[in-house]
Amino acid sequence: MKESISVAIPVFNRADWIGKTLEHIFSQSVPVDEVVLCDDGSTDDLEQAIQDYRSRIKVIRIENSGPAIARKTAIEHSNGDWIALCDSDDFWCPNHLENFLNSRTQFPESNLYFSNFSTSDKPEQTKFEFAPEGWFKRLTGEPWEGTKLFYQVQNPFLETLLEFQACFQSCLIFRRDVYQAAGGINDCVSRWASEDFHLTARLAAFADAVVCTEKTVLINKHEGNFSSEYVRNLEGEVRILQDIRDRKLVPDSLMKVIAEQLNHFSVRLFRSYYWTSQNKKAVQLARNIPLKNLGTRDRIRFLVAFVRGVLGL
Repeated sequence: MKESISVAIPVFNRADWIGKTLEHIFSQSVPVDEVVLCDDGSTDDLEQAIQDYRSRIKVIRIENSGPAIARKTAIEHSNGDWIALCDSDDFWCPNHLENFLNSRTQFPESNLYFSNFSTSDKPEQTKFEFAPEGWFKRLTGEPWEGTKLFYQVQNPFLETLLEFQACFQSCLIFRRDVYQAAGGINDCVSRWASEDFHLTARLAAFADAVVCTEKTVLINKHEGNFSSEYVRNLEGEVRILQDIRDRKLVPDSLMKVIAEQLNHFSVRLFRSYYWTSQNKKAVQLARNIPLKNLGTRDRIRFLVAFVRGVLGL
């Protein structure tokens, strides 16, 4: 029996983008079975923007609750065996779903799929090209071959995901049962920075994944202050790892990975605070990082930040 695919889209004030996103979804070489859009209390002219597609999509409206709850609502109102996520301002290439279905023929036991992608600020390069040396082999157990499209991931792939985050929501397709096994989307994270990382990390702990090396998604980047956004996202990622650790949301066998990576992410955040002159935050955070994880330069940075904080510099 044919397995059905539902697309889940959270949207908040993306009237300028959502029509193009839907156009790419409905231009797939393989048609989708269902598109569910959750309007997270938009105040722009969203209804006008989706008018041409209104008869082909299911729209759920909620009070503004944050992207995670909107994404969760869209998933819970869908009926497909598989859930394909797409943010309201990202674009799928025409073969995105076709590639996914082809991967199912090759790896029928898989329950999660993600593809390579590019971003609008660097469209000529794919995400995987920025990966650390040896990352792809650590992810799949095999070196990258130019003619091979699909690779089975060495599962769980949580550690390699935390080393290099290359599994973005708009590139992600998963079976409903693995989503439920991972605990679904937690309401509490909905307004956290990098909230989507909470779900992706847990899926990486439970799924049997396949990765596609071809770029089939364009992630649109918007204008903003890069340094402040980078720090904010790091803050969100540290908070998420702390939450996964404290509530033990991954199997016991992976708790050590979470603890190690939490220290690593915390050191990165400490350095970012230091470089952006957030001295008091840098000192407060460093006090909670094991001393062995702070190298000589980081210890010097801690002393400099401490002095600057005392002097109000």
